[in-house]
Amino acid sequence: MSNVIWSGLHFSPTGFAVHSPRDVTPGWIGAAVRKALEASEYLTPPAGSDPAPRIAMEACSNERRLAFWEDLASTYGYKNVGASWKKFDALFVSWFYETEPDIEILSSKSSRVGAHSAWPSNMDEGRVFHVPFAASDAEIGEMVLRAFSRCEGPGKSTEPLFP
Repeated sequence: MSNVIWSGLHFSPTGFAVHSPRDVTPGWIGAAVRKALEASEYLTPPAGSDPAPRIAMEACSNERRLAFWEDLASTYGYKNVGASWKKFDALFVSWFYETEPDIEILSSKSSRVGAHSAWPSNMDEGRVFHVPFAASDAEIGEMVLRAFSRCEGPGKSTEPLFP
């Protein structure tokens, strides 16, 4: 899913957001990641600017985020959104197109309540992955799958991501 970085990280009100069944290919995953990164926005308004546009964006972001999770919970048979939040693995994916040629993918750890965080830098060996943005969709997708395999936490799915 696309993000808006504007005084914090927000679900994009207008960008790319998708969930998929387990039978998609690494190429499909890579294409989705590329599209989400290309649609993400990094905004730095001038100091002292009017906060009203950011506040409006946050409201739209929250509405779209909740609708996305409602759809995901309904599609995959979760009892409710809260149950789906406790059962998913997350990656932190970034690409700074003006300065970095590589996509950085960080595996996460989750808490009992479903919150996700990246590993501290002194414990992240084998949990941080890089792949060139110019790589094929399949290569990006394979790296995403490798990163998912390194996620940990009490809510972690016991099923392989792709059987």
